[in-house]
Amino acid sequence: MQRRIKRWARYHFGWLMGVVCLFVLAIAVVLHWQRPLNAQPTESIPPIQVSQPFQLQNWQPVPAHRADRGNVKVVWLQGTPYEMGYQHGTLLHDEIASMGAEAIRVLNFAGRGLGLARLARNRSYPGVLDECRGLAAATDDIGLTIDGCMSLAFGDVYQEFFTYVLPNFMFNDGCAQFVAAGAATVDGRLYHGGTLDNNGEPIDYWLNNSTVFVRQPNDGIPYVSIVVPGMIWPNSGINAAGLSIALNTAHVVSAEELDLDGRSNVQLMSRILHEASSFEEASALMESETKMISNLITITDGNARRAGVFEFTGQNMAVRELDENGLVYVTNHFVSPEMEDKDREPTSASSLNRYNRLQQLLEPGAVSSRYGDVDPAVAVEILRDRTNPNTLRPSPLDVYDDDASIGGNGSLRQMVFDPEKKLFWVAAGAVPVPENPFVCFSLDEMLGLPNAAPCEAPMID
Repeated sequence: MQRRIKRWARYHFGWLMGVVCLFVLAIAVVLHWQRPLNAQPTESIPPIQVSQPFQLQNWQPVPAHRADRGNVKVVWLQGTPYEMGYQHGTLLHDEIASMGAEAIRVLNFAGRGLGLARLARNRSYPGVLDECRGLAAATDDIGLTIDGCMSLAFGDVYQEFFTYVLPNFMFNDGCAQFVAAGAATVDGRLYHGGTLDNNGEPIDYWLNNSTVFVRQPNDGIPYVSIVVPGMIWPNSGINAAGLSIALNTAHVVSAEELDLDGRSNVQLMSRILHEASSFEEASALMESETKMISNLITITDGNARRAGVFEFTGQNMAVRELDENGLVYVTNHFVSPEMEDKDREPTSASSLNRYNRLQQLLEPGAVSSRYGDVDPAVAVEILRDRTNPNTLRPSPLDVYDDDASIGGNGSLRQMVFDPEKKLFWVAAGAVPVPENPFVCFSLDEMLGLPNAAPCEAPMID
């Protein structure tokens, strides 16, 4: 009983403090509106320069439908932004409703009552508002409004400002990613692994609702966005040109590193998947766009076998590409010399521990090295690793967050990408998530393309 009372108090204190933070930020936003918006309006986004636009010859989009695979929900979306939003809301209606009436009310209040949807509209890319219109139309009966959807569409930005409202609903500080290529892998090809984690306690909504969205817009490159229902951006994804992308959270050391004239990082990830067909094009988009907040984004190009971790704030950015050993990895802190003093010191040793364990697992000659052995199955072993790098002892499987290891730091979802073959694997469901099967998907098969690379097995156990 005492434990339940503590959880109730912590939950309601969080919402109360969140409302206070919302009012404070709303005042700041209103004051910001008094000066001109310097960012380019959403209807005049300059296109990236491409040598040859990516095209799928004689391809017809797959009609919108749903076909779940094990613990993973899978939906195909197709058409205009409004149509894809409406399909999203229709095919995942009950899942969106499971957010709960209180969460939906807070999102709507933040969007309309505090005017935060206006900032999101001013800073969002073309099509985002129309997609929210479609999503809201399909979920009108459960009360999600366009303004509430826009609050979610700009959720990464608001999470950085609202330290109490969205942290346990959006992103958290326990993620890890790695890329191995060349001599680091069994066949010289590139593999990209990552874990989306949450500190402290599991989040049922994320555990129960990992979703693969096969997005087929009327223009641009078809791509997969991996996230949860109600979100119109990816935590991670892969496109038909052979690029993969994923995000880790980072926080600025001071407000001077933020930029109120920037854009959402997760929306930028969607744009990269939608428009970029090479690492150079993805890098150009990362360079050209002003970001409001800090983050760490990994981008890979399977065809060119290139990859980089983009470490950035609203004011500065550096890129760590694959090193001479064919490796790059990241947790939740900056590593580049240009950026290492621009993020906040971790509140625990977790990020450094997970980074050090990746070193032990990936670098040649390291204590637990898998160098030269990396393939999808070994990538899964690395993601499942629960070893403390300091003691070299694993944590028990019944520990949700050991604050030290890759697979034991509160995993909500894990994924492995083979971007050259356009294959990917997703582990989701009940905790401990890494112990669940990694379900295999072939993007080309999902798009109905000829000569698609098939999954050799339906899953990695």
